[in-house]
Amino acid sequence: MTMGLVFLVSILLLCLAGVSVSAFLVRKLVTIMHGMLFAMSTAMGIGLFAGTLFGILFQGHLLQSTVIGICIGLVTGAIVGFYYSFLALLEGMLSGVMAGMMGAMLGEMIKPVDWDKAIMTMFTIALSICFFITYEVFTHLKKQPKWIHLFQNPFIIGLIFILLCLFLYSQTPFILKPFSFALHTLWTNYM
Repeated sequence: MTMGLVFLVSILLLCLAGVSVSAFLVRKLVTIMHGMLFAMSTAMGIGLFAGTLFGILFQGHLLQSTVIGICIGLVTGAIVGFYYSFLALLEGMLSGVMAGMMGAMLGEMIKPVDWDKAIMTMFTIALSICFFITYEVFTHLKKQPKWIHLFQNPFIIGLIFILLCLFLYSQTPFILKPFSFALHTLWTNYM
């Protein structure tokens, strides 16, 4: 694991925290359908990224990567959907389960040459989902500080998104080699 991958995961966790807090702040101002959409799309993006990442990291161990991807997607959908209704919670959890499973299968099938491209593609999808949700949430706020008006401009959000993705893509390679679960490998590496 490299620093580029640590940057990707850190930024995605910050975006997830921002989406969760903003979904909590506007839970009374939006409909339950908005909550379902927020939960489903966030869980889908994060679950797909996590499943792909762990599918690549645990190459050859599909069960472990699938379970980890499913759990991350499930928890993400539950966190965001919890604020709205049981139906939103259920939709978010099921969407996260499906995305984590698909991501793990995708990560398992990708050749090592394409690992960085796949991780960056999934990161871009997850980050764009977080930006779109944040953009939608900002339109429902009654009192808006002046700095929020900057983030309601699609050109500024698009520029920030492109610059962030270009900066993070310059941090490649994200993964040098997959993890190994073999006991003899752990034994020979550390002894």
